[in-house]
This record gives sequence, structure tokens and C-alpha cells, in this order.
Amino acid sequence: MTTGLALLALLAAPPQAPVGRGDGDIVALHSEVGGLRSQVAALHAELRARAEAVEGLRRDFAAMSEDFASLKDRPLVSVAGPFLSAPPASSDTAGVAKVAVFAPRLNIDAARRHDSLSLRLRRLDPGSARVVADLELMSDQSAVDIPLDQNGALYVLEWQTSEGHTYALALQDGTSGLPVATVQVRPQQTKGRFLFVGYRVE
Repeated sequence: MTTGLALLALLAAPPQAPVGRGDGDIVALHSEVGGLRSQVAALHAELRARAEAVEGLRRDFAAMSEDFASLKDRPLVSVAGPFLSAPPASSDTAGVAKVAVFAPRLNIDAARRHDSLSLRLRRLDPGSARVVADLELMSDQSAVDIPLDQNGALYVLEWQTSEGHTYALALQDGTSGLPVATVQVRPQQTKGRFLFVGYRVE
């Protein structure tokens, strides 16, 4: 009976792990960790490559922005050049500047208060006329600076008034203070324009 009990205890005991199995698990774990490290290194390399690509795109965009700015400020020779070479004659309603105007300024030569004056500045490009600014010269103002958006472009400054007092409008060169074109406002002549090639002075 003692022998039988011993046999039953032996059968109920858990199976023993074979010798050397723990060493195999450690080797497998090391292998798995090595694989993960390789994947992490590959991800780091991919991130560096993407960061370099993004930086390259940023530099290209900055260069394109500079090129665009230089093109924007480039004189429109195809429009302004022929105008300065052979400007049209002035008329009662159109004052034409025969020379380039720096820091243009519109001055009202009125001995008394005048009526308000609406102004619209357009830049003339090949095939289009772009509105640059809308201004209002009030009755208590005698002058206004003309806000140019591009150097060396051809501009038309349209003016209009409703009351029709009599006074002179003079387009002046801001650097010299000299008039370059003049028109006369009369009760029957309440709108007109100035044509000029303008340059900013900053």
C-alpha cells in the first residue's frame, strides 16, 4: 500500500521543465528586443528624412516668396515705359504728368473751403486696371498723400465731386513739392482724372 501511495503522488506532481528551457526564452527575448530596436532606429531615420524634406520645402517657399516680392516691385516697363516715352496731352479733365512722380500728393488750391472730393486710384497693368485705394478728401483738408502699391507702375487717379465749386487740383511730386499736372474743377466739370507713373519714397 505504501508503494501505491508513492506512485499516486508521483503521478499528481507537476511536470518538471526540461533543463535549458529558461536560457532559450532569454535568447528569444533578446532577439525580440533587438528587432524592436531596429524598428525604432528605422522610424528615427524616417522622421529625420521627413524633417529634412519639410525644411527643404520651407526654404523653397521662402525663396519663392522673395522672388514673388521682387516681381511685384518690378517696374512695369511694358506699360509705364511707353507712357513716359510719349505721354498723351493733358485736357480740361485729364491731367497728365510728363515725368515720373515720387511720393505723389494731391493738393487743392482753394482760397476758401471746398466741397468734399472722392478719389479712386487704379494701377494700369497689361490687360487690366486694378483698384488700389479709395479715398475721401474732406472739405477741411487741403491735401492728401497718394498710397502707391508698386514702384514704376502707371496709375490713374480718378476724382469726383458733387457740389462743383471752382478751384484747381494739382498733382505734386512729394520730394520736390512741385506740381506735375493740374486740372480745374468747375460747376460744369465735377469729375476727371490724373495719369502718372509713380514711385514710393520710404
